[in-house]
Amino acid sequence: MISSTTEWLTRRPKWLQVAAKHLLASSNINEATISELSVLCQQEANNEFPDIDCSIPSSAFKPHNPKEIRLCAISEVEGVNKLAPRNSLDFGKSNIAIVYGQNGSGKSGYVRLLKHICGARDCTLGLLHNNIFSAKEVVQKAKISFLKNNSPTEHEWSGKGVCKDLCSVDIFDTSFGRVFIGNEGEVSYEPPILSFFSRLINVCEKVASKLDTDSEALKSKMPSIPSSYVGSKGAAWVEKLSAKTSADEVEAHCSFTPENEKDRQDLLKRISEPSPADKAIQFRNKKSHADAIVKDVQVYLNQLSDNNCRKIIAAKKKAILKKTAAEATAKDIFRDAKLEGVGSDIWKELWNAARKYSEELAYCELDFPNVQDDSVCVLCQQPLSGKAKHRLTSFETYIKGLTQKQAADAAKDLKQAIDDLPEIPSIEAFKTKIDAAGIENQDIIKGLNATLSALQHRMSKVPSFDSEETLDNFNLSPNWIEEIHKISKTYEDSAKKYEDDAANDNREELQVKLNDLRAKKWLTEQKVAIQEEISRLQKLKRIKEAKKKTNSATLSTKKGKLAESLITDAFVQRFNDELKALGASRIKVKLVKSKVSKGKVLHTLQLDGADHSLSEILSEGESRIVSIAAFVADVAGRNYPTPLVFDDPISSLDQDYEEAVVQRLCSIASERQIIIFTHRLSLMGMFQDYAKKVAINPEIICIREESWGTGEPGDTPLFAKKPDKALNKLINERLSKAKRLFNEHGKEVYEPYAKALCSDFRILLERMIECELLADVVQRYRRAINTMGKIGNLAKISEEDCSYFDDLMTKYSRYEHSQPLEAPVSLPAPDELEPDFKGLQQWQAAFKARPIPLQVHS
Repeated sequence: MISSTTEWLTRRPKWLQVAAKHLLASSNINEATISELSVLCQQEANNEFPDIDCSIPSSAFKPHNPKEIRLCAISEVEGVNKLAPRNSLDFGKSNIAIVYGQNGSGKSGYVRLLKHICGARDCTLGLLHNNIFSAKEVVQKAKISFLKNNSPTEHEWSGKGVCKDLCSVDIFDTSFGRVFIGNEGEVSYEPPILSFFSRLINVCEKVASKLDTDSEALKSKMPSIPSSYVGSKGAAWVEKLSAKTSADEVEAHCSFTPENEKDRQDLLKRISEPSPADKAIQFRNKKSHADAIVKDVQVYLNQLSDNNCRKIIAAKKKAILKKTAAEATAKDIFRDAKLEGVGSDIWKELWNAARKYSEELAYCELDFPNVQDDSVCVLCQQPLSGKAKHRLTSFETYIKGLTQKQAADAAKDLKQAIDDLPEIPSIEAFKTKIDAAGIENQDIIKGLNATLSALQHRMSKVPSFDSEETLDNFNLSPNWIEEIHKISKTYEDSAKKYEDDAANDNREELQVKLNDLRAKKWLTEQKVAIQEEISRLQKLKRIKEAKKKTNSATLSTKKGKLAESLITDAFVQRFNDELKALGASRIKVKLVKSKVSKGKVLHTLQLDGADHSLSEILSEGESRIVSIAAFVADVAGRNYPTPLVFDDPISSLDQDYEEAVVQRLCSIASERQIIIFTHRLSLMGMFQDYAKKVAINPEIICIREESWGTGEPGDTPLFAKKPDKALNKLINERLSKAKRLFNEHGKEVYEPYAKALCSDFRILLERMIECELLADVVQRYRRAINTMGKIGNLAKISEEDCSYFDDLMTKYSRYEHSQPLEAPVSLPAPDELEPDFKGLQQWQAAFKARPIPLQVHS
């Protein structure tokens, strides 16, 4: 078996491989071998997981001790957890002692201390820590008082070792459940190899627990995506975030660009637009005006371009050249003229005027100049001589000559070129067009103004241009034109979108796109949180992969296959009887005997009809009740009574199992001492009820946390006392103290004490109603309804009783609440409290003495 087991172990984690190596080298597997292996495995586990406590202590086995033992008290406790009681924890003389305390009051500390002093059988004792919240290291010690064969005995515990006289004390708590299901003892035993598996499983669980702690510490800080974005692409992506999400994916989904913002604004406008068709027309009108501005200015720029200006300069040069040639010809022709300026421009104007007069008025039917015999000069109205006729004819010949015609044509072309130049409007003239185009960008408007000013300047300079060197610098492609082109394209795109909207009625589709953009913007704002979330998921993935290696399922399965059980018929019968007594016979478990070794019978618990370990199948409550059955069957088989200590025995049990456990422990208490540590009032109430049936009056001990530490024994709380005893204490002790405080120190010291006194009296009123007025028929924290011999007492209740308690409850409830500033309720003085307290005492005596009405008996 060892060979096959170690071969299997070599396929396990590192610490199991170490175990396999040493198992192969061991010819005899005994407790010493297992202890050595425990240390080796602990070292390996600590090396791999240095921040985890992987302690795997050797088993501590308790010898039989036939002495009769009774625990009496625990005192002088120091250095054990947060325990620091100034008074002894006395268990009293009753066979049932209930130590009640709230969570954190020190109950578990006392149980851990008892387990170390008595040498509890379970192998999970662990370290008994000092108060880890105190920097002061205190030497551990405690004193335990007990009766040994009815003789008072004390044991001074110094933080180490076991009191041999108390080894017979059995302690049941959560950890003991694992002992009875799988550890060594005369009755409950696990073979060393299985015990070793248990320890290895414990290491796996500790490592897994540390990984769970690390995992739980990785809390998500990722904010929830707003509900309005649910259904968007971004929301779907966030839902799928995983350890595999890449940085490129994050960048793609978490980058909100200016173009995205522009699209978002555009979608908002489109969705809110009541008439998309009209909106499209508006955008096309704006586009038309924008294009017109560019077109007009482009015409001006082209007409005043350098090329066009060069043409004008060329025409001007040509006109000058032709004019010079014509003047030279005229000079030659008119050299004998008696007057200066013949042939000049002024002269030509005169000549042309004479021509017009002659052709239109004087000589309409005749060619100009008229040089017939009877003709006269159209200017001076004198008859024409032969020379004059010759002179007029030569003048007309000159005017109609080629050089003159060329000069006239060149001058005409120059004039036409200049006349064709546009009139450059001012920026004010363009303002209407700019407004109509919806252009608000001041840079564009300033650029347009600069271009118009440059055009006007060039226009004014054109007549003075004589050569290309005189041309000024001129920009034919100003930047604002490209900007207006972009605006125009935007108008075109918007118009098309609105036309599509009008044609398709696609608001729902637009809303989806808008929601996607909104979600993307939100994701961009949460980019860091998303990156941190992905990092967290990656860490969780690594932890999950690491935790797979700590899975103890294969260890448990192997352990189950190795375990073959042997058990005596007597113990099987006791176990089955206990299961039945506890109402758990339906749970399919059995005790089987594996073998006998060195005079010891080896046993284990198994499922009946299934080959699985109990811890894998049973619920926590079922494991607890089975463990209690095995525990009680074990101690019941001994021929001497030993104290039994229980730490919250009904934890994880349902109501039926709770009552069954309490009944069974009360019946056992008739033979031996039972000590129960609990924080549950219902358990304390059940013990008080069932103990009466076996004529036992349980000892109630209350412990609490004080400023100096936990585990401090104190007075039994009011809700656990009988009403008459509690009332006597209120009157004889606490009311007397209240009077002293009132008289000696005044209201400042008295009132806090009085408020607590009023609160306790109110609690006592509730207890008096339960126990006296309602005859203990029903009680809080108690399942049973007691009618036998009690319910008839309800007939004693009168209307005056109801009014009496109603008035008192109303009065003393006022002091439980915060008070209004305008009309606070003053706390009663001692001389007001005393009549109420004593009045209740008198009512109780009178009510008890009150006979039951006759009609009830009949």
